Amino acid sequence: MLDRSALEEKLADEVCHQLQKDIDDRGQASLLVSGGSTPKGLFKVLSQRSIPWEKVIITLVDERFLPDGHEDQNGILIKAHLLQSEARRAVYLPMVQDPSDIHRNMQVLKEEVKQIQRPFSVVILGMGGDGHTASLFPESPQLDLGMALDQKEDLMITEPVTAPYQRITFTRKALLQTHRLLLHCYGEEKQQVLTNALQQEGYLPYPIGGFNGQEGVELEVFWTK
Repeated sequence: MLDRSALEEKLADEVCHQLQKDIDDRGQASLLVSGGSTPKGLFKVLSQRSIPWEKVIITLVDERFLPDGHEDQNGILIKAHLLQSEARRAVYLPMVQDPSDIHRNMQVLKEEVKQIQRPFSVVILGMGGDGHTASLFPESPQLDLGMALDQKEDLMITEPVTAPYQRITFTRKALLQTHRLLLHCYGEEKQQVLTNALQQEGYLPYPIGGFNGQEGVELEVFWTK
């Protein structure tokens, strides 16, 4: 079994290979990442890789609706750990652009997201101990809408029951529109949740399970202790 550092190097290899391929094929690439503590090491590794980052658009799979500078905003993590060294040349698309009104913010963000070619190049999902991914939480009243495969919207507002803050998240349908769909997580507790999720039918009780076995793209798991 790989240790965390080795896993991060391997994952960075996979990400950069796909980014470079899409740059060569389409002239542009995209990378959608998750927040939290898990990807900090990966972000550092990625930031030092020498690829044409100026042709890569980076955004998040979800964000807490908080103003810039708030310590709980995922964007702070991206700026501090990913948009450094070589990767500082990437085009960063923040999900909070108008912190005064979440609905106006959504209107602006939806227009900005249209500039990203589809399929996305790489989507890196995370997973919480409750099996949520992005801001698609098990007990959220918006979960069914967010997981619906006939959903017309790429983005939506969610209000988790078990976590603070209003959130902005990509929907499952949008996140599945990618060349590579990667799940990055650590720890024995999450291994058990993941094992159960990959065996369930549908997306309950663990929403991450709803990304497995989908037509068109494979969920690739990068897990270690």
